[in-house]
Amino acid sequence: MSAEKIKATLIDPRYVSQENPDPVYRVDFWDENRACFENRIENAKSIVDVLAWAEANRYGRYAVIWVEYIYEGGIGMARLHGWEPTEAGSPSASDPYFRQ
Repeated sequence: MSAEKIKATLIDPRYVSQENPDPVYRVDFWDENRACFENRIENAKSIVDVLAWAEANRYGRYAVIWVEYIYEGGIGMARLHGWEPTEAGSPSASDPYFRQ
């Protein structure tokens, strides 16, 4: 996505009804065979720590980083970094790293 397509809107910060100061993250590592190794990350001080952990444990694999959230139907995830290489139309789906 190019920066021109990003939409930024000023908001009233009071629109949020709940915050989670200690989120749980997930780091999925994908290898060249599209095998995925999922890791649940707790007690990280910030996304910066999660990014550093992912880089230190990547070992040449492709990393996708998520944050968990709880909703009335269970636990969901929001993607923060990377793309699932198996997702149709994913920018990483055509990445030379994943070509068979």
